[in-house]
Amino acid sequence: MHNTVKNFDWGSTDAIPAILGTVPDGTPCAELWLGAHPLSPSHLVSEQPHSGAFASGYRHIGSASSTSSTDTRTTTSAPTGPNLIEYLAGDPEGLLGRDGVDVFGPRLPFLLKVLSAQKSLSIQVHPNPEQAAIGFAREEADGPDLDAPHRNYKDPSAKPELIYALTEFHALTDFRPRRAVRATFERFLSLPLTPEALDFLGEVLASLRSLGEARANSRTVELILGDPRAPRFVDELSAHELGELPDGHASRAGSAVDPMETLRELVSDFPGDPGVLVALMLNRTHLEPGEALAIQPGVLHAYLGGTGIEIMASSDNVLRGGLTHKHVDIPELGRVAKFTAAAAHRVDPDRDGVFRGPTEEFALQVLRCPRLKKIDRRGPSIVLCTSGTITLTSVGSSVTLTRGQSVFIAANEPGITADGHGDLFVATTGLERP
Repeated sequence: MHNTVKNFDWGSTDAIPAILGTVPDGTPCAELWLGAHPLSPSHLVSEQPHSGAFASGYRHIGSASSTSSTDTRTTTSAPTGPNLIEYLAGDPEGLLGRDGVDVFGPRLPFLLKVLSAQKSLSIQVHPNPEQAAIGFAREEADGPDLDAPHRNYKDPSAKPELIYALTEFHALTDFRPRRAVRATFERFLSLPLTPEALDFLGEVLASLRSLGEARANSRTVELILGDPRAPRFVDELSAHELGELPDGHASRAGSAVDPMETLRELVSDFPGDPGVLVALMLNRTHLEPGEALAIQPGVLHAYLGGTGIEIMASSDNVLRGGLTHKHVDIPELGRVAKFTAAAAHRVDPDRDGVFRGPTEEFALQVLRCPRLKKIDRRGPSIVLCTSGTITLTSVGSSVTLTRGQSVFIAANEPGITADGHGDLFVATTGLERP
């Protein structure tokens, strides 16, 4: 398949080009999209009749080339066929599977990405299915274009997701215990702040004492994001230094590092951004390569840095709450977000290397140097090779993938095995096998 690279300014310049086998040119490459989302569907690079059963009689070999999100021209390294949406429309039941069509409709329910962040993504939250459907219908009726900067809902779908770390990966997700958040903000009382900053800090601490933890978090986030004093407060904090406290201190609960380290990192990239203060309310989690984290709808989160494989329901609905120059809708974020404290949701693989998220729409199988390993498919699949050379074999047919290459496998294909040296990622649905 021929896939699209998104050049967001938070992206790293070298990780995705290294996977694709291209030379970095200094452009931030944030995401590589593989799937059938209308904003950037993958294209079939080759469509050749084949005697075997691969892809319903066709073989679709991936390409190391890509298309920039700011340049929709197709590269000339390989001919480009129909996009994946068009291809699936030709035989939805055969290519997606009868069970998949019954559950998800005639569409590919997941989107696979390579994500590489040099600095933090926005603090954000994704809607659940009901919220997405209502929000999309409302904005469609109002008439803004899908790419309008003030648009919240790009489609009527929820967006649960899972991130698998290829490198050390840093993330913020879910609210820390209220006592830890209060202890963190109380540390600022020792700083020589202006009267205005002290007044604002006093209101934040008062809101954190509200009856009920969820209510306290909700009121505090609303205050931080909506009060005009918050940017000046962040600027004042950045002018002072607070010493690091030991692991056992109350303000460090739920954070892999002292929250003051998170503060210093974020204010350097986002000076005066109130989202810095919201970040201090969230768990900070560090993933080692091979570890994974699931994000459910309603969970406030931000990825701080690192490269990973991300799989999600096929949606682009994002409500932002800071660390961004894009549209921030505080009331809508307040309606969608869950404000209860919870630990980050780490996910372990099963014995076949399959990571399952909080939804039936996706699962991710990770195969490292597979030796005649059966691919665990539960309907249609997208397979991405990130290193080495791996051959996929079905009845009477095979295809060999090298780094950066990807292939779509239809639901009606026979069993497929993988063999070779390298890393392979298989995106499929989370449905139970019949």
